[in-house]
Amino acid sequence: MNKFPSFPAKLLTVLCFTCIASGWQASATTAEPAGAGDFTVRITDKPLTFTNPLNIVVGSERARRGGEPVVLIYEDEYYLFVTGSRGYWFSGNFRDWAYVDAPTFPGGVVSVIVMDGKMYACSMNSFDVYSCADPKSGVWEKAGTFDSNRYGDANMYLDDDGRLYMYSGWSQLMPFKVVELDPKTFKERGEQKVLFFGDHENHGFEHKTTGDLIFPYFDHREYFPEEYPWIEGPWITKHNGKYYLQYAAIGLEFLSYSHGVYVSDSPMGPFEYSPHNPLTYKTTGYVTGAGHGSTFHDKNGQLWTICMIPAWYGGRGGAEIAMFPSAVDARGAMYSNTAFGDYPTYYPGVVEDAVDNAFTGWMLLSNKKRVEVSSTFEGNRAGNASDENFMTAWCAETGNPGEYMTMDLGKECDIRALQVNFDRFGATVAVGRGAAAAANLTRYQCYTVEVSGDNSNWRMLIDRSNNNRDLRHDYFELPEPVSARYVKVTNVFTHDEGKFAVKDLRIFGNPDQAEFTAVGGVKVVRNPEDRRDASLLWSPVAGADGYVVRYGIEPNKLYNNYMVYDANSLSIHSLNTGPEYFFEVEAFDSGTGYYREPIGATRGRGAEIELARGSSGRGGELIERKMTREGVNEYVFEGITPGVYTFRHTFGPVLWNGELTAAQLIGTGDRPTLTVDNLTELGKGTRITGSMSMKVLPGAGSGKIVVTFDYNR
Repeated sequence: MNKFPSFPAKLLTVLCFTCIASGWQASATTAEPAGAGDFTVRITDKPLTFTNPLNIVVGSERARRGGEPVVLIYEDEYYLFVTGSRGYWFSGNFRDWAYVDAPTFPGGVVSVIVMDGKMYACSMNSFDVYSCADPKSGVWEKAGTFDSNRYGDANMYLDDDGRLYMYSGWSQLMPFKVVELDPKTFKERGEQKVLFFGDHENHGFEHKTTGDLIFPYFDHREYFPEEYPWIEGPWITKHNGKYYLQYAAIGLEFLSYSHGVYVSDSPMGPFEYSPHNPLTYKTTGYVTGAGHGSTFHDKNGQLWTICMIPAWYGGRGGAEIAMFPSAVDARGAMYSNTAFGDYPTYYPGVVEDAVDNAFTGWMLLSNKKRVEVSSTFEGNRAGNASDENFMTAWCAETGNPGEYMTMDLGKECDIRALQVNFDRFGATVAVGRGAAAAANLTRYQCYTVEVSGDNSNWRMLIDRSNNNRDLRHDYFELPEPVSARYVKVTNVFTHDEGKFAVKDLRIFGNPDQAEFTAVGGVKVVRNPEDRRDASLLWSPVAGADGYVVRYGIEPNKLYNNYMVYDANSLSIHSLNTGPEYFFEVEAFDSGTGYYREPIGATRGRGAEIELARGSSGRGGELIERKMTREGVNEYVFEGITPGVYTFRHTFGPVLWNGELTAAQLIGTGDRPTLTVDNLTELGKGTRITGSMSMKVLPGAGSGKIVVTFDYNR
């Protein structure tokens, strides 16, 4: 294996301005920054990185929804807008954000532009346009009205020549349209022009597949395979004189939610579909789905695409945000890099050519690692905290201080960063900012993170005992690398009377141990009946954590990818029907191995024992049945009073039958009053490995029967 990937190692970027939510809407950049092409390092102090998903919070308020994001630059500051907020954020470095409360700012899915030294904003399906000369003041005034209130997912765009356009589209049936507007009156100049419709029959990423649905939004009917997918979220980006009209398909509730682009030499079109689509496709990993956002130039002129992604808290679906580095190649093809898109990524302004270099090389160390916990609520088992699935979580029985989880990385690791992702089991406010959630809290999820080399001697790494921000994805870039094998997260306080629940504890590091290997002999079979689909198979690489499967329509432009963990096959459903495709597979390894769950230990080995009151016949009164488990060698039946008892293998032979007297069951001391050895031999195949024994221990009012599996051979 090589120490560095031969493919461009790319990663998504995450906003570390403490915001998590689901709702912003993109507005167009007006022009390319004057400094495009001249890279300047703008962040030199730590933290230098972020990890998707991004948090969206305001002071001590609850986490906000994070959909339909808009990013633009105004007076050398980044501004971030999200759906539904009567306010927005600004930052000079895209890391440290300040919130502006703006009660008169239009709510809903918004579009924002800069024109004549002011910001102008509108909301979808609204007549009104608002302006603000000093956005840090939060004071917005009505500036005009449109001719129509039917601009679905309205997106205003101001071109370099001062001409203003309105793009709209949000439907399963209706097309994307554009119309020129008067920049003074905002009235239409001419007729709206049809640009394009959805085309799921030819564009693989626009169609639904079996298993694609994450959670349903519709509750009045089923989802039908025949229904058209949605297209939504128009957004224009101008780059090197070309106009890239971005759109999202097929809906937030689907894994394949993503962006595509059409390209034109004119803002009015005609627009041509890019055969390199999709733009931000991501169906595997902790972060999935990446649509309805915006693409923007940073202060160095580099492109980034910020997206809405699905979220799930307390049994309810919602939306959050994620960001990926993007670029336009020499032939004008726009693409993004979502490989390693939920690993630590450098902020804008840290590395040049971010689309190739934003990935830090810090590998995911926590995937499929062994987790031990203080308790478990119902079926929310410990392994859920290391499964890279945002829909599952480990949940403790309570939200009390001291509930904990401990992760074993399998060996000493060079830890560089952590991300703790929380859920909301049993909370009085599961998600959202409704009436019940309106009051600010002084404390949110409080916890500590400790590390150890031996699972006995611990040292504090992170102390969030007095956390006052609603950080559902709490990410830490460590000031210095830490060497440890065990990582322990302990609850201090859980707000809203919820239980302590962790979706995933994600640990990153081992950059010097990471290995990447090109995989040969990749077999690809494209479905002759549906060219949107293909099946891939390759020889597994020993020790690999997973594989990056890259594909594209030119050998040197493999702009799309899937990440596959712990498997050597893949089904693809995102191809465009027209072109032929090239594929490449590369293995990656963090230097640690996966924990293989012993099913017998965690889910029962299939041998059940039972105790009944009465004779050895079938007429006895069942007291209790217990499922035996590997690694658990002692089983206790409590509350035994004088009488006749039968102990058996459930539905099987009797192992012991007899009478237990008051003298044997009532008393003090820890010495057995009855011992029965060799109830049965234990073994595998032809080899005897141990035996089962039983003993009776007395108690103050009743005794107990202890059954032991003795493995001594």
